[in-house]
Amino acid sequence: MKHLSLPSQLVLRHHERFTQHTLLVVNAPDPEIADHLPVVAHWQWHEGYASRWQHQQHEVAHHFGVAPPTTTTAQAALVWLPKEKPLTNYILDALRSILPQGAPIWLVGENRGGIKSIHKQFTTAVSPAQKVAIGNHSLLICTRVAEPNPAFNYQDYFEYCDLPQPGQATPLKLASLPGVFAFPSIDQGSEMLLEHLPHWHQGEVLDFACGHGVLGAWLNRQAPELKVTYLDVSALALAATERTLALNHLTGTCIASEGLQASLGQFDYVVSHPPFHTGVATDYMIGQQFLQQVSQHLRHRGELWLVANRFLPWPELIEQAFGHCDRIADDNKFAVYRATRT
Repeated sequence: MKHLSLPSQLVLRHHERFTQHTLLVVNAPDPEIADHLPVVAHWQWHEGYASRWQHQQHEVAHHFGVAPPTTTTAQAALVWLPKEKPLTNYILDALRSILPQGAPIWLVGENRGGIKSIHKQFTTAVSPAQKVAIGNHSLLICTRVAEPNPAFNYQDYFEYCDLPQPGQATPLKLASLPGVFAFPSIDQGSEMLLEHLPHWHQGEVLDFACGHGVLGAWLNRQAPELKVTYLDVSALALAATERTLALNHLTGTCIASEGLQASLGQFDYVVSHPPFHTGVATDYMIGQQFLQQVSQHLRHRGELWLVANRFLPWPELIEQAFGHCDRIADDNKFAVYRATRT
């Protein structure tokens, strides 16, 4: 059990609490819990978690997407708290659309991930939270559906902002959803990268960990001949990207993937602000795997452009993969790097 996440360990220590209801589990990283709990379905927006569940031999209904399954036999829900606080109320609103009044909703999370205070942002649509169990540096709480929500529609949760773009008559319009990186706007690192990206006129671009699609859409507005592929692990991010593209009258290919699959093909340019967190934990493996594999997805003379926090060891990894690493710009927090496949 030690290989499971700390919240999952806490849940299994108290598995008897969940035997009275069939469960929809939400955002659960560990499919092994289905061996011990009455799980009938799971809802994931993280493609990596979804794949792990689909590879387990459980009679569980699989659902990957921005909204929960519209039909389920679940009588209650068990949620692994996301690190993005605005996403919690979104999840509760969604669950109120498929669970009956009075149905329990358990939430579990690491203490350092905000679980201790998350009840303060609950609305009156759910009952006051009750503390159920403590342990494994985690907390389990329970609330109940006070007001069912049959009108839930994820599109009602989009937030929008305009990003001025030099050389364009109108600003770039960005759409975002709770849980998308830098919601509801753009982070400082991506802003720095946009300031230094070249103006490519044609070719194929991969926007890795695309978020709401700001990097690819920015490039595509400058050069309509570019063919842009947007890749992210999050269904929420890809839904935001699709809306961003529609708002700016752009087209592109959106792919849900936890990393660079061999079938992805090759590109002339890869742009990214790669993540380095899994949940609340720092996870360098995401960026390391990306940098170890990305050169294989670049054509000859293809270019990698990325921005990252200065404290991360990405220059060394880029040099290992490409034989060189150019530092294009930096400040006291971020740095922009470039490498070319030769």
